[in-house]
Amino acid sequence: MSGRVSAGEGGKGISAARKRWWVPLVKLVLTVGVTWLILRGAGIRLAEVGTVDWRVVRLDVTYLVLSVVLLFVTFGIAAVLWSRNLVEFGERGVGVIEGAAILLIANLGRYVPGKILALAGVAVLARRRGMSGVRATGAAVTAQMVNLLGAAAVGGWVFVWSAEISEAWLVAGSAAIVAGLVGFLYFGGAGALLQWALRRSGHTGDLPDPSGRSLLRLLPGYILNWLVHGAAFVCLSRGLGMDIGFGVGITAFPTAYFVGYVIMVAPGGIGIREGALTWLLTPLLGAEASVILSVLQRVWITATELIGAAAGAFVLRRPPVPATESTA
Repeated sequence: MSGRVSAGEGGKGISAARKRWWVPLVKLVLTVGVTWLILRGAGIRLAEVGTVDWRVVRLDVTYLVLSVVLLFVTFGIAAVLWSRNLVEFGERGVGVIEGAAILLIANLGRYVPGKILALAGVAVLARRRGMSGVRATGAAVTAQMVNLLGAAAVGGWVFVWSAEISEAWLVAGSAAIVAGLVGFLYFGGAGALLQWALRRSGHTGDLPDPSGRSLLRLLPGYILNWLVHGAAFVCLSRGLGMDIGFGVGITAFPTAYFVGYVIMVAPGGIGIREGALTWLLTPLLGAEASVILSVLQRVWITATELIGAAAGAFVLRRPPVPATESTA
């Protein structure tokens, strides 16, 4: 009967499940370990994180509202840049609202370990809007590569603004990372990586090979996006009564994002990003205020993304705009 599963197939499924049960546990241990190392570098013990005095927070509603507004601006910029990359992949461009809705809803999948669900979300939502899921995902993956390059380029200046961590080897290391990413994109590394991933996943569909130059043309846009994102973070700090200044604020946030993203053991960079922010801000704010600001930035950005994703769900209920009428 078709509904029966052989003992051999059932045994393989059970065996595979047994082999994978420990993966989330290992990632949790690694996340705690890396976060502990980062906080230790800032002179903070994990036990101290739970004993901070939250009374240091002094709310300023005007700056809090402005921080949320600027955060929504970054969603729009990201949508415009993804739309331009879609055209490079042979797809129609999408409007700012439609693109932001797709990215925000799919982006919630990053809180699932592996960052795969977010990409799957882009594919599913794009197909529902009449696009190729493979091409839309390819455009999202390559755009994220440029986004990380923009974060590294903007965040690298944190070493200039913070005298405590301005050792020459850190500056040189940051420059080397940026140069390596530029070279990887310029010489076609993104296209080669995508083709390899498609072969591994069993896809044989035609995927345009993105030009390294066309991808790097997106870089100024992503740098602008990180500057706006940093300004939003500065407004958040002022809204909480902890002014960190634009120099540190604009550079520290993308640095922490980059660290949280490339250390892939934590879903959404939880713990890693907060630890990196605490380490970067402690010389300026002190340990206690840095921990509070780092924790509240996660609440701030997640809550804003949830609001945007909820609004995006209503947007995507409408039929897609025809390609001739869509705007990038």
